[in-house]
Amino acid sequence: MIGQILRILDFSGGESSIYPYLAMPQKFAVKLQNCHVSETGGLGKIPGYSRVNLNPLEIAIKTGFEYKKSDGTTIILAAGSGKIWKLNVNVLEDLKIGLNGAAKVWFAQIADKCIMSNGVDVPMIYDGAAVPNLGGLPVNTKFIKPHVHKGRVWWTDGINRMMAFHSALNAPEDYTTAANAGYIDFRYVLPRGDELLDIVTYVDLLVFLFRNHVVIYSGTNPTAGGDFRVVQVISGVGVVSPNVALPLGSDLLFLHDTGVKSLRQVVTTGNMSIGDVSKYEATAIQREIKYGLALGNDFAVAHYPQRGWSCFLINEVVWIYSYIWKAWGRMVGADVNGLFHLMNGRMYLCGTGLVYDYGGYWSFDQTPINMVWESPWMPYSRQNFMGYPKIMEMMFGKGVNINLDVMISHDMNAVMPGNIQTVQTKPGISFMDAPQADTWDNAFFMDSVTEFGALRLPLFGYGKAVQIIISNISTQGPIEWNNIIIQGVMGGKL
Repeated sequence: MIGQILRILDFSGGESSIYPYLAMPQKFAVKLQNCHVSETGGLGKIPGYSRVNLNPLEIAIKTGFEYKKSDGTTIILAAGSGKIWKLNVNVLEDLKIGLNGAAKVWFAQIADKCIMSNGVDVPMIYDGAAVPNLGGLPVNTKFIKPHVHKGRVWWTDGINRMMAFHSALNAPEDYTTAANAGYIDFRYVLPRGDELLDIVTYVDLLVFLFRNHVVIYSGTNPTAGGDFRVVQVISGVGVVSPNVALPLGSDLLFLHDTGVKSLRQVVTTGNMSIGDVSKYEATAIQREIKYGLALGNDFAVAHYPQRGWSCFLINEVVWIYSYIWKAWGRMVGADVNGLFHLMNGRMYLCGTGLVYDYGGYWSFDQTPINMVWESPWMPYSRQNFMGYPKIMEMMFGKGVNINLDVMISHDMNAVMPGNIQTVQTKPGISFMDAPQADTWDNAFFMDSVTEFGALRLPLFGYGKAVQIIISNISTQGPIEWNNIIIQGVMGGKL
């Protein structure tokens, strides 16, 4: 050891935008671009994606859906620019054309039928073969987004924005039988006018998401004389668009003007409480939401359980929330117009003419990923002493040998030339394949891989606060570092 340990870095907080540069807690980062908190609490490059369909289309794909029939047949559907496609092995084939080009298509499944609608054209029903129009629709309606709850298809509507319509029980083409089908008129439920944007199931409850209200119902039968009743009405919070709510275990995450919120049931009282999931990243996410709404950009949400992530598409950036570490990062530079997840835990991205399979790759469909980690400004001493760093030690996890660009700055000054370095990672060594016999002496008994590899860098300069920026642009991975230790000596005050 050279001198004393001046800093030991903690990466577990993720990216934050609510603190001043010189007052940010050390566990947070100014920027986590295309990297995130790893399984071991370090930082690692996020996975990339590869195209699913090998026939690129000339138009943008906006939404997708996994339609799984009771015989085990799985059909991947995608839609955009007035068309609906079906994935046949690795080719997207036309399923429906001639729809309104500006309206998004939404999907839902009841029994072995897939319901499809865009709020402009007549809703459709698909059984794996034909795509006829949905029958039994009430007059003066423009059904937008379907949702299936307890054997009924529920709809938001483009004409009656304060109403939700539902089908008869187990009859997706019956909306007019008075004793079994019907609607809820929220003009008699809400304290003021609003716009119903989405309907989701949370635990055993049906949740109606407006722009500025959340209405929660319990029960099975919504007809007259049924057991359907209002559980709670929450004002002042809602969703920014359809398809931004994600039921996740005991939480319902959704995107509001002020960030990502959570709805959770209080066990002792049964009431619902609203939490703020994005409180540490609120400033950046609020800015992106406002910008995206002004431009009419896309919003979407999907679950990626392989990493413990909830992914929110906001204004062409995928904001990644690790519910394991309660930390945020961002995916930047990807070709993404929409997201949807599959039942097997995979996540698909909707791109420009392509559907992508996310995870297991280290490029954006052969395009290099630009990874950047930018630490906060970290004081060497709470007593305002100067730090004179001499050595920085990095611990790397399992991964590939690859170059990283490392920059060290002091006191918000320009980086000294000696503190701009390109270093090669040193991941754990596989002893089964190591050609040098002397490395075997350092192996643990019955162990084939060392967990970490260490790298030491010389440092120059001095200051009261230090910032570290690590970046890499490549198509390789994984890349993970688990610890950074700065060693040096302390001096006087300036």
